[in-house]
Amino acid sequence: MRPHSSFGGRHELGQNFLHSPSALTTIANLTRATTGSILEIGPGTGAVTAQLYTLGRPLTLVELDETRISHLEHSFPRAQVRHADVLRSRLDQPVIVGSLPFHLTTPILRRLLHAGRWQNAILLTQWEVARKRAGVGGSTMMTAQWAPWFDFRLIERVPAHAFTPKPSVDGGILTIDRLANSLVPDRHRSDYQQFVRTAFTGRGRGMKGILTTMNLTDRTTLQSTMDRNDVRGDTLPRDLKPEQWAGLYSALGTTETSTTENPSAAQKQSRRSQKKGNTMRNNKGHKSPSVGAGTGEIPVIAEKPVITGEIPIVGADQAAKKLEAQIPGVDPEAKTKSHDKGHLQAERGFMPQHGKPSQPQPRWNLPRRQG
Repeated sequence: MRPHSSFGGRHELGQNFLHSPSALTTIANLTRATTGSILEIGPGTGAVTAQLYTLGRPLTLVELDETRISHLEHSFPRAQVRHADVLRSRLDQPVIVGSLPFHLTTPILRRLLHAGRWQNAILLTQWEVARKRAGVGGSTMMTAQWAPWFDFRLIERVPAHAFTPKPSVDGGILTIDRLANSLVPDRHRSDYQQFVRTAFTGRGRGMKGILTTMNLTDRTTLQSTMDRNDVRGDTLPRDLKPEQWAGLYSALGTTETSTTENPSAAQKQSRRSQKKGNTMRNNKGHKSPSVGAGTGEIPVIAEKPVITGEIPIVGADQAAKKLEAQIPGVDPEAKTKSHDKGHLQAERGFMPQHGKPSQPQPRWNLPRRQG
């Protein structure tokens, strides 16, 4: 029994090794049609490597399973063997060949598409992934984002029994070739991919509804742009061809897309204000002066100029005059007064305003007269 890799067994490493002679011949013929040195991803037992080795071209093998390194070095002495993870290794050769682990197909493809030195890739992937990347039955967002720079082609289906051990799904041979003349300039790649993402995730029925929601231009210009690129209003994003994507992007631009996708805080606040409207509740901090009934005019309140720069308070003078008003019954010339009951009543205004003369209090405590 073979020792397991420290990275796990065949399930963790996705080791399903190809043994079909016809599939191996197809991969060898596709590689033979390319030029330059070759880098193979995950050679494993070396079935594909043996086909590539006969081409006599410089060959680099990237293998994660350390238990297979010595076998590869012994079997293919002219090849350079790297014990490395393909997700961290350099993809620095013109031709990339590999049977990709089915559960790591998408991460490896993303890394491959971002690498800039290779020209041709011959890959064995899961069948459904190969179909989607080639745009069979409709392309995915990832394929549409990279289609202006790469040509994705589905070559053939590889049945599950062509692998050892047998996987639960079939495989497919996919080729990716870098275009000599890209449909969109490289400097616009980020903006273009954001444009495609917004269209795939936007609201609306068909491309016309989606692009209208994106607010890229007026309706007349949008319709003429779609007509020039032969895009029907009910066409879905997955059904557009690379040339149609490139034509829409070139005509509609991307600065509006980024603004629509990530509006600033001020724009969001402005949209909320317009949506809510000018109501009393929404304008608590912007109260306007009351308008006289029937006049329709806003009264102008005369304010005294303030030299200190402080904001005058309307009605403050009247309030100050009220505070300075004389209290009824209080002698303004008097400096001090006693605080007996009579003076307190006078200060509070009881006795003078009612005009009631003070009455002598009855003597309730005197003893009754006898007999």
